[in-house]
Formats: sequence, structure tokens, C-alpha cells
Amino acid sequence: MTDFFNTGLTQQQFLDQYWQKKPLLIRQAFPDFESAISPDELAGLACEPEIESRLIIENSDAGPWQLTHGPLSAEDFAALPDSHWTLLVQDIDKHVPETQAILAPFQFIPNWRRDDLMVSFAPKHGSVGPHTDGYDVFLLQAMGTRQWQVTAEPLHDVPLLDDIDLQVLAEFEPAQQWLLEPGDMLYLPPHYGHHGIAIDDCMTYSIGFRAPKQAEALDAVVNDLLEQGLAKQHYSDPDLQAVQHDHEIDQQAVLRLKQLLRDTINQAEPLLLASLGKLLTETKLSLTNLADEQFSDDDEPTPEQLAEQFQNGEVLLRNPYLRFAWAQQGPVGHVFMAGEDYQIEDCQKQNLMMLAEQTEINQADWQQLAKNTQAVDLLCQLIAEGGWFWQMADQS
Repeated sequence: MTDFFNTGLTQQQFLDQYWQKKPLLIRQAFPDFESAISPDELAGLACEPEIESRLIIENSDAGPWQLTHGPLSAEDFAALPDSHWTLLVQDIDKHVPETQAILAPFQFIPNWRRDDLMVSFAPKHGSVGPHTDGYDVFLLQAMGTRQWQVTAEPLHDVPLLDDIDLQVLAEFEPAQQWLLEPGDMLYLPPHYGHHGIAIDDCMTYSIGFRAPKQAEALDAVVNDLLEQGLAKQHYSDPDLQAVQHDHEIDQQAVLRLKQLLRDTINQAEPLLLASLGKLLTETKLSLTNLADEQFSDDDEPTPEQLAEQFQNGEVLLRNPYLRFAWAQQGPVGHVFMAGEDYQIEDCQKQNLMMLAEQTEINQADWQQLAKNTQAVDLLCQLIAEGGWFWQMADQS
């Protein structure tokens, strides 16, 4: 069994004992860690219009906990106080490929559960305030020292500070406190209150995981039911009793509706995999423009053109701004990309993984893929829609 960051736990033991259950402090999860990005480079990314970033100042002339969304400017940074502020930049794993190695040890958790790598910088006393997150997160200290305070239990429906753009807890009672040095990492399950305060200039890598909300999942299923022309059964009441008040909606009506919805979900069962796959691979709004840059203006390539380009020493690279997933359902294989479901009959698992999981397809991969005509046709389609793009092998 694979060890979990030299903790004495296996990966499965971590999942059984801590995942979505309780926090875990891991000393030197990444020994001798050095950040692949500097504070100045992070600030430069925050000035890019296509990159999602935020600047939070705890106290300013405009009031407490001021939030500014990027793109930021040199003037914004020049006006900052000496302390009590934090810069946060999302999706660093996509913008700075050198940081992707940080995510490799987390591959025992499904990729579609992973959101992004967020990197923050804060000078002394920098913080975003005590808060909760609705998702799992690993907080890796990348530079400097940060103090983390964490509540004893997850918090739900707790009061927040009024009249600010951030969800800062109005009351915060920590039960545990640690100082994290570079290489140390803290795991937090959803909804645990936490407050990180920079002791000196520091950077933190946040590896965040996501999961769809109930309303999002229901919306995805309903959309697929409508597209398939299903779920047309009307509310019915063959057990209706004579009523005294004809405008009243009684409890029996509510129970009938509940059963109708249960029947609808049962009817939708064959669609659930596709609904989930499309939902989980939808492109983040903040990454749409960057993802679209890989779309080709050319016609869909032919298998012969693919073979020629591989023969010429080119490789295919997966679009880092799009989400991919794959699944098998009986004889049908699914490749999910950017909220779409591409189905293929009798496709080997190896080919599904190649199309949706690998970051590069080279000539050797092509020789395997070329044995399946449907898989090749799907690759041609994915290239035309921006999922894969060409690059010379010596540049990859």
C-alpha cells in the first residue's frame, strides 16, 4: 500500500480516518520544499486579464476587509500597506506548468474531484480572516511561516461579518493551533473554521477539491431528461379524498410529489453517468477564453493527417484549461470533455485513458490508438474542438 506523505498511514487509511472527517497536520509532507513561483511572479500573474486573482486588505481607508478582483495594476501594489494584506491567484497549476508536480501525490483521489492549485502571498499579519470552505483543502506552506487556527468541529449556518464582500466569521473559537514552516501541510475537511495569519512574508499553496451541490446535480439531470424527451409523467392522485377546503395543499399532495420525484430519478438512472460526467467537466468560467485559444480554425483533421504529423515528429498535448474524464458503461465508453459526452462503442480502457487522462499522445501511443477506428475518429473530433493541440516532440 502506498504511504501517505511519510505519516505512517497508507493512502486508504488517510481516506478512512481523515478524509471529510477531521483535520490532519503533516510535518514535512514535502521535505526541503522550494516554491516554483516567486512572490513577484505571482504578482505579475495577478496583473494578467485572463487570470483569476484577488487582493484582500484587512484594514483600509475604505473600511475593513476590502476585496479587489484582478486584473491588478502596479499602482494597486504600490499603494499597499506594509502588512495585513493577502494576494490570491487561482489555477496556478494551469498557468505555471512547473507547479503541476505538486499535484502528483494526490492522484489517489479522483482527478474530477480536484479543483485547482491556488497560491497566496501575504506579508506579516496577512490574512483573509477566519472562515470556512465548503470543500476539502490541503494547505501547503511554500515560503515563510504561517499560523493556522482551526475549530474543533465543522461549522454550519454561522453568523458572518456584515457589510463586507468576504465571508468572514463574526465569531471564531479555535480549538487547535499550529505554526507551519516550508514543506509542512495541513489537511482540512469541508466547513471547518480556520484562520491563517502570516508570521512573516509567506506563500501558501492551496490544493482544493470540489464536489457538485445538490441543486447543480439536479439541474444537470433535469437538463438531460428534457433533452431526451423524458420525465413527462404528470402528477397523479388516484387515491384522492374529498376535501373540506378546496384551496388547501394537504400533506398527501406533498407526499405524492415526493414519490413523483423519486420515480423521475429512477427513470433517469441510465442518464446519471452522462449527467455527472458533463457536469464535472464543465469549463470554469474564468478559464473559458484561455481554453478557447486552443480551438482550431481548420476543418476536423483526417486520420491520415494525424498519422503524417506523428510521423513528422509532432506530439499531441492535452489542453490544460479543459477538464476531462472517462468512464465505461457496459460496451459503451465515455470521454467527457468541457461539459460534453463523447460516446464510443467497444473501446478499450487503455484508449479511453489515452484520450482523457494522458497529458501527451506520442507516436507510440498513436500506433496503439490507430487500431481502433472509432477512437481515432474521436481524437480527430477532440482536436478540432480544442481538446488536443500539436507541438514538436523536442518542445514538449
